[in-house]
Amino acid sequence: MRHHPACGLAVGTALFLAACGNGPASMPALSPGDIRNLTGLSAPIETAAAQQARQQENSARVDSLILSTMRVEVAGPDDTRRFRLLPECSGARCEMHDPVTGTSDMFDLATSPVVRGDAEAIGSAHGITLLSETGRHMGADRASLGAWMEHGSFGLFTDRVTGENVESSYSYALVLGDLTRRPLTESASWLGIMVGTTTSGDEEGDRLVGTAALNYDMAAGGLDAAFSGIRNIDRGTAHAIGTVIFSDLEVGPDGTFSRGQSGTRIHGGFQGPGHAEAAGIFEQSDIFGAFGATRQ
Repeated sequence: MRHHPACGLAVGTALFLAACGNGPASMPALSPGDIRNLTGLSAPIETAAAQQARQQENSARVDSLILSTMRVEVAGPDDTRRFRLLPECSGARCEMHDPVTGTSDMFDLATSPVVRGDAEAIGSAHGITLLSETGRHMGADRASLGAWMEHGSFGLFTDRVTGENVESSYSYALVLGDLTRRPLTESASWLGIMVGTTTSGDEEGDRLVGTAALNYDMAAGGLDAAFSGIRNIDRGTAHAIGTVIFSDLEVGPDGTFSRGQSGTRIHGGFQGPGHAEAAGIFEQSDIFGAFGATRQ
């Protein structure tokens, strides 16, 4: 899942990092078996190597990129700064804006190669195998949690970089896809996996895993998206917010859907022939994350 140059993007946007260096990238605190017991995932139905093997082919077909708000923390010798970078995405490009300074930078998939890291298959649900992955990319130590499906990918990422007397981290959710680009013409449902992290409180920065469920009612003309059974895989506990719901979303003629602004937002789309998959990012209840689901 190593394909997102957040280090380079954030350096260009924030304009204060001296260089990229070393920093720890953490793996899940629980074992894969413990995570499966906690979340209800089954044993992996494919290996990490098998999922990584189709990354290059899938990346060549990607025509859609969606980014969540990027949370940035910069720790210097005198203070720690926290701020957000807000995305505006179109096609396979996103422009990231700093609302305070007004600076911005462009992220284009066409100039971002797929780079594989060290990956471990955690567990599977609804034909999707969740991977944990660590590695280095453009000088950043990166940890991710997500999956490559047949027509796209979704994931939660944390990049850590070190400059002279500066340590920085960048957290964000990201989705790639080969969009169906057709409207829904019948009622249908999709089931899959969500990954996320908390943005406040004692569990801030902890990783979350839950179930993603989407249902489209043709008669009502609305899409409902629910993320439930949310578990904290770093602490081995249920998260205080067990369910996040977005109701009656409008699906556009190109098979995409979106609503809201940073912090209360969902943005996604249907991918592959016959709307075979759905994927997107969401932000609500001090959680941000990504999801992927397959048609039932």
